Amino acid sequence: MGMAASQARYLGLSARKTNVEFEGQQVNQQRTALANESAGLFRRMLALDVPTAPAKSDYQTDVYTYKEPKASDGKATATNFTLNEGSDPETYSVDIRYNVDYTQYGYSPQQTVNILKEDDKLIVQLANGQKMEISKVSVSEQLVKEMNKAANTDTNSVEDEYYRYYNPASQCYFYINATDSGLNTEIDTSQTVDVYTSMAAVKSQTETLKNVSIGKSADGLYSTMFWTDEYGVSQTRTLSVGQEYDDVAYQNAMEKYNADKDAYDKEIADINAKTEELQETDRTLELRLKQLDTEQQALQTEMESIKKVIDKQVETVFKTFQ
Repeated sequence: MGMAASQARYLGLSARKTNVEFEGQQVNQQRTALANESAGLFRRMLALDVPTAPAKSDYQTDVYTYKEPKASDGKATATNFTLNEGSDPETYSVDIRYNVDYTQYGYSPQQTVNILKEDDKLIVQLANGQKMEISKVSVSEQLVKEMNKAANTDTNSVEDEYYRYYNPASQCYFYINATDSGLNTEIDTSQTVDVYTSMAAVKSQTETLKNVSIGKSADGLYSTMFWTDEYGVSQTRTLSVGQEYDDVAYQNAMEKYNADKDAYDKEIADINAKTEELQETDRTLELRLKQLDTEQQALQTEMESIKKVIDKQVETVFKTFQ
């Protein structure tokens, strides 16, 4: 190879080596950008709030119970002890809840009843075959009002003739307005009449006691309540403390936790997917960088070889002119 050709080859290799080095720098810059992006994803993951499942113990509240004469079962609960601001000595407003007995009324229009006569007695035969005696009764103004209210009518009055029987299965009294329904007590047959029911029931009664003084035990729990009722009578109740579990609040908290967890899991999955994509791109760039490094070493080796040839050629030329 002549000197000119060697020099041209050397210059070509030098230019190629420069291009390889430049491309290598670009690859390194791309990998640096990927590393920064990956670090950003990691910081984003660290900034996420990990959802915490609610503990059932967090939804246990102290419930105070006491003996209440007005309650049908003699028991009541006291909740929401709210300090009355500015009271001296301090007093509280307290919500109390207890059960009371009352009468529930119902109305069944155009009900068929089987009227029988046995031993000069009027008998109604129930659907299950049981027979109950029907007796004539007087009704109060209050009962007539409840009947009219249940039927949304005003046709019942205390002057009407009423009969009543008791159904032990439903524990209800059944009233028939013989005057309004046209009940014929002289025939033994099935008749269609309007039937009114009267049954014992229990409902929850709530009140808010005002200006209640509270006695506390050594451990800070409420132990007694003192107040004056609407009749000016001093009242005292001894409190017993227990815990009540609020299942509705717990289930609501669980629903929120599950929604937050789904959102958290999706965010983590998105970050992991993006991170895997960056890692795959980085592996491709790393492979390209190794290829460039191998090519650069080959170019460097060839350039050193050509340089030796050029140096030898120069040495030969100078020796010729010595």
